[in-house]
Amino acid sequence: MPLSVTTAVELFQGISEDEARKVASLCSERKYRKGAAIFSKGDPCDALFILKSGKVRILSLSDKGTETIVHILKEGAIFGELLLSEEKRAFTAVAGTEALVTVLPKGSLVELLSSISTVSRNFIRLLSKRLAKVEVDFGDFGHTWSYNRLAKVLLRLCDEHGKETPAGIVIPLRLTHEDLANLIGTTRETVTTQMIRFRRKGLVKRQDRFIVVNKPRLEEFVRS
Repeated sequence: MPLSVTTAVELFQGISEDEARKVASLCSERKYRKGAAIFSKGDPCDALFILKSGKVRILSLSDKGTETIVHILKEGAIFGELLLSEEKRAFTAVAGTEALVTVLPKGSLVELLSSISTVSRNFIRLLSKRLAKVEVDFGDFGHTWSYNRLAKVLLRLCDEHGKETPAGIVIPLRLTHEDLANLIGTTRETVTTQMIRFRRKGLVKRQDRFIVVNKPRLEEFVRS
């Protein structure tokens, strides 16, 4: 992992060149084809992962096999971060496209946390941000209608993945209505109904299989 890439990752921001070289020496890289599992629920928590290129989906699978998309990750994202508190993976990580992933073994992460204070502070900050997001999302999930959750998810995808164009913010992910339903914990039929409603209001449209969002109008819709 080149030094410039190492220090660009949130976990390693602010470390010295010597420390970056140490980090790089402890990491390896793996390639995954689209649809391949990077890890599965119940696997040992044996490594931390950094997405170098491609997209990764974090999935929650119920005992009945029901799938919920917890998050769609882009380049630079860190995942599998609960390895110090859990023995087994609570989620499944699947390559949404061809993906190149940096792997940091659990023992190496512990070594970095104990020897480089900047990495330790960054890791605590990262976990705190993730926890805050989970709490906010959980609150929204229990107290908002499905159309409001759908609007907020579309806005979040705009912020995380969106590309600004004259037509609006393009979300460059091939998202089906089933995917969106999994993201907000509802049915595909409900999402289809709400997307039709959003299109009629001029909040979203489709372009080359991608969703295009009129972000100002969708934000106003959420506020109202």
